[in-house]
Amino acid sequence: MTQTTTDGRPLLHELANEFSVLYGTAELFAVSPGLSRQQRHDADVMLDALRNLAALLASADREAKAYRLTPELAHELRTPLQAVIGFAEMLRAGEARDDCLRGLVAAGRHMAGLLDDAVAGGTRGRSTLASTAVAQAVLLASPLARAAHVGLVPARRTTEDLVGADPLRLRQAVLNLLTNAVECSRPDSEVNVVVSGQPGTVTIACHDRGPGLTAAEITELMNLRRGDRAHGLGLLITRELVGGMGGSLGIRSVPGQGSCFSIDLPALPEHRR
Repeated sequence: MTQTTTDGRPLLHELANEFSVLYGTAELFAVSPGLSRQQRHDADVMLDALRNLAALLASADREAKAYRLTPELAHELRTPLQAVIGFAEMLRAGEARDDCLRGLVAAGRHMAGLLDDAVAGGTRGRSTLASTAVAQAVLLASPLARAAHVGLVPARRTTEDLVGADPLRLRQAVLNLLTNAVECSRPDSEVNVVVSGQPGTVTIACHDRGPGLTAAEITELMNLRRGDRAHGLGLLITRELVGGMGGSLGIRSVPGQGSCFSIDLPALPEHRR
């Protein structure tokens, strides 16, 4: 069911309207040869639209009873929104224009997919390459990692990694793991992502260099339930997404050495792609 604001207007539609301003502005960059004065103005318009989106999400968090935006959707939109802001600010500063545009479009499409999924529900696809989902998630997480002074080392495809998973939801799950890994990591450390396979299974493993977890903390995280605590929401969402695709979430950690969060998914023969 579509969420609504206090005056009855669909909140998701308001978010989508703000997003359309953002996406239209990004397309202007895509067809322009360089950053002219007008393009810098367009960047300001883009950032204003993004700030309006952020304000709507913040209002939804503060007034959950008035704004029927679920905490889960607000949580999942926050990371790609931060990514778009980060890429837009990099573009405004004149950095790596093509990379910024690629990141803007990827983050925008991911946000649009989340909004569409919230309105319509259902899965969009039955298979995807795990390495593709990981590469897209790494791109979306890169502004956050840059701000935290954490390096992201993306996976190389070393095996057949076609999995029975919805592309949007797999990207969403991996992005959640990457976001948590970056936030837990020490500055000037690295987060590594590895895609590996064995008969019938493909594994996506995200290694951080954070403080690590005790056995009791791992047990607590694996037993999270809705409403337990706000800062466990991303992991809970990830576990539900992965479980809905027929997979499982695992955690290995050594206190003082970091953690590894992994996703196991059913593998598919390459010819079924």
